[in-house]
Amino acid sequence: MGAGGWVLMALAMLVLIALVVVLVFWLVNQKRGSDGALTPPGVSPREALDHRLVKGEITGEQYDELRARLAGSSSAGRDAPPSQGT
Repeated sequence: MGAGGWVLMALAMLVLIALVVVLVFWLVNQKRGSDGALTPPGVSPREALDHRLVKGEITGEQYDELRARLAGSSSAGRDAPPSQGT
């Protein structure tokens, strides 16, 4: 095998290693999911809201407001505003 064969074999090996690295990163990202993206299947809106509060993405006040909206939309329909206690 000449010098050209060795060069091609080294390049092919680098391409193979790069493909394996890209595949591993892709698989890890698919497993982990992205933060702030869509809610994973099987998680209710209330659970997602609870998770955001625990992670510190929202304050307690925002949590209460959003929880009231969720409760209002589930009982009165999506177009109706949440009821405010007076």
